[in-house]
Amino acid sequence: MRSKKNSIIQSDKTSLRKRLQCLKRKLTAESLDACLIDSPLDLFYYTGLKLSAGYLIVSHQSASLFVDGRYIQMAKEKAPMQVFLEGPGSLESFLKKENAKKMAFDSGRVPYDQFIRLKKRGKPIGIQLIPDSPFFQALRAVKDEEEIEKMRRSAKLAYKGFLFIRGILKAGITEREVARKFEIFCLSQGAEKLSFEPIIAFGANSAMPHYRPQQVPLKSGDIVLIDIGVVLDQYHSDMTRVLFFQKQDVFFKRIYEVVLKSQKAALAECCPGVAVEELDLAARKIMRKEKLEPHFLHSLGHGIGLETHEYPRIRSQGKDTKVHLKPGMAVTVEPGLYFQGRGGIRYEDTVIVTESGHENLYPEMDNSLLIVKSSRGK
Repeated sequence: MRSKKNSIIQSDKTSLRKRLQCLKRKLTAESLDACLIDSPLDLFYYTGLKLSAGYLIVSHQSASLFVDGRYIQMAKEKAPMQVFLEGPGSLESFLKKENAKKMAFDSGRVPYDQFIRLKKRGKPIGIQLIPDSPFFQALRAVKDEEEIEKMRRSAKLAYKGFLFIRGILKAGITEREVARKFEIFCLSQGAEKLSFEPIIAFGANSAMPHYRPQQVPLKSGDIVLIDIGVVLDQYHSDMTRVLFFQKQDVFFKRIYEVVLKSQKAALAECCPGVAVEELDLAARKIMRKEKLEPHFLHSLGHGIGLETHEYPRIRSQGKDTKVHLKPGMAVTVEPGLYFQGRGGIRYEDTVIVTESGHENLYPEMDNSLLIVKSSRGK
């Protein structure tokens, strides 16, 4: 048992070292001397430690973690890099020793007042601060096999939660009851927490993409939109399915088919080298042909991993449109069509880009599950 635990720790450290090597190679490619990492999520990604404070400096030669007294013992025991006690002048001394002149930082995560402090500390030793969010985002966007396996397990638990929800639907149960029971179920199955507040929307409420569950009871003929995710081993899952309670409306049966066809068109484009805008355009082409595109109210998807919403955003307008998919990227594909006052349909999967295409982390919706005919609930 002990040897198995040690092998897991060793595997984690191997992955962390590989991530640091990728970071060092990117420094060279971008003609940078060093980079500063201080967001808790990015620190976890590169150190494997849950830190509320501290910073990591990576240069071509080294990687050094600076923490305060609360974390120094733990960091020295577990971090796969040299660890120093943060104090007055520690950052300046290190950068001077490394002869670093150009240092990148994640401008998307560093508050302005913190940037000013960094600038003051770097000025006496001639450090040029380079704001560069894409530099860091692109590295985390490509998952290694260890991360992918964690995402598979997280997705498996989320889908188990979906089947649980289907099993408790009954006339009169409220959206809020379903959301609460789903959370309790997932926590009992080992989830650390939910990825986000679950979207459980009955009937006309399903027309609102970012709806919050209310005390609305389920009734015959309702659409049941279920957008859920869990966090397992720090990694987030995200999926959406639609069910019909007791009977299926003819209009929304057609809408459901169009949404599925749109998603399949987008997934057909989901392979290495394809710009993310092409996925969005493929889905919209189907909707446009059916004269339904104006009812698509959001982007097609997003990256996912240590956060529910990560780089890149899958859309055909704005930034990220020219980002090209690479093996290891994890993205959601979630077309939806919404009709105010009537209802909406969304279908969402999370996929991992592979060398030749993609791997879907969720099973295709079985049509036998689509209509919940029984009103038996637990």
